[in-house]
Amino acid sequence: MILSLSADGSPTIQAEKNFAPSLTLGQKLTASVKGLAVEGAGLAVPEGKTGPIIFVPFAVAGDRVQIEITELKKNFARGKLLEILSSGSGRISPACSLYFSESRKTGACGGCNWQHLGYSIQLVEKRKLVADTLKKIGGFKSPVVKETIASPLIWKYRNKVQIPFGKKEGKIICGFYETQSHRIVDFSDCPVQSDLSVRIALRVKALAQKGDWPIYDETSGNGWLRHLLIRSNHEGKALVAFITRSDYFPKGLVLDSLIQEFPEIVGIHQNVQPLKTSVILGRKWKKLWGQETLTEKIGPFAFKVSAGSFLQVNTPAAEILYRTAVEGLAEGGRLPLVVDLYCGVGTTSLWASQAAEKVIGVEENPQAVANAWENARLNKINRVRFLAGKSEAVLSRIGREIKAGSAVLCDPPRTGLAPHLPKALGRLPIAKIVYISCDVATFSRDASLLCREGFSLHSVQPVDLFPQTSHVETVGIFERRQRS
Repeated sequence: MILSLSADGSPTIQAEKNFAPSLTLGQKLTASVKGLAVEGAGLAVPEGKTGPIIFVPFAVAGDRVQIEITELKKNFARGKLLEILSSGSGRISPACSLYFSESRKTGACGGCNWQHLGYSIQLVEKRKLVADTLKKIGGFKSPVVKETIASPLIWKYRNKVQIPFGKKEGKIICGFYETQSHRIVDFSDCPVQSDLSVRIALRVKALAQKGDWPIYDETSGNGWLRHLLIRSNHEGKALVAFITRSDYFPKGLVLDSLIQEFPEIVGIHQNVQPLKTSVILGRKWKKLWGQETLTEKIGPFAFKVSAGSFLQVNTPAAEILYRTAVEGLAEGGRLPLVVDLYCGVGTTSLWASQAAEKVIGVEENPQAVANAWENARLNKINRVRFLAGKSEAVLSRIGREIKAGSAVLCDPPRTGLAPHLPKALGRLPIAKIVYISCDVATFSRDASLLCREGFSLHSVQPVDLFPQTSHVETVGIFERRQRS
């Protein structure tokens, strides 16, 4: 069996021969679950017959299950869990009533996919997934993967949520998408979101129902309200943003109601996404009331963040993540320069300033760059500057400033490094790269590419920023190989 990365970045398991004829769509069968895939599903093997690996969401290693085949590819299949015949040792009862259970075979919320695993098992499995993926996608024979660092909070840890709105049987609903679909599962609570975010969302749903708001329909492209974005901080304050199809907004009643009922709200915004697309945010932002930004504290630093800018969703665990990255940078002494690619609102850049004489932050989003400059002033750090633009283009502009012994820190999106970036980094006199990643598959791909450009992968530290899910953040340390 070979695990590979498909064109869309998703991991797939391929076998050496075509097993597809042994299964049919809709077929029900008994299978044994042998392990977990990068995407969090169980890896099941049919009992009593030769067949492909079957990806089964909500399954646990050691489970014996009855499944229904829902998708067939040449060398793998996907199945729906129908019944747990016997449980693996890591299985527990999930905390959320909307999570998958045998009595709730459809309509299960897809926001979390590992609530059925005990937390200590989640940590072990995440380390295993990182190591296995580095071997299978990255080609590393024996990567050094440390034990996963636990999150200080495993419930109510998320500081940001984007909630889709829809209609069902004439009623307005909001919640999260059902597993592997865009069908909304209506919710009244969520154990991983803050209580404040849940209360605000439910109040907006009530206002929408009372006002008979036109809700966006993905199929037709008609309607107005698409999503609600809520960002909260450690002080219990919040920014709220309505994502709508047009510029229209019924200000009076809505704003008055939210402001009066929720003194925790410091700013209300509107984002306009007119396109018929699954991309949540559009380019246009409008402030409806209050503050532009929300201040969050991560370790010794304070950060002002606008509604649409990136910030790690688990604040206490983010502090551990950034401290781990800085420790990786600081090994061997203080650096002359750190170039921080994909720096967002400057969080990683300010943390990196503890290990370097100078830091240059690079970010494509101009709104985030403005936030980053403000954050540097807020924290009185003057050895950091920020440049707007794509990473590879900015690197070519600042190439002369990058002297021997410099380092790169990067925290790219889930898609990983831009295609030509590993080669561009290989041409520069960089001694070290510290790579923060939220996707182990694309990290493994990029790790292999960086090693082709003269670096070696020293170690990988998984940090759990996403309890109750299969997602894991990693900090990879790359060092320049000595030229012979």
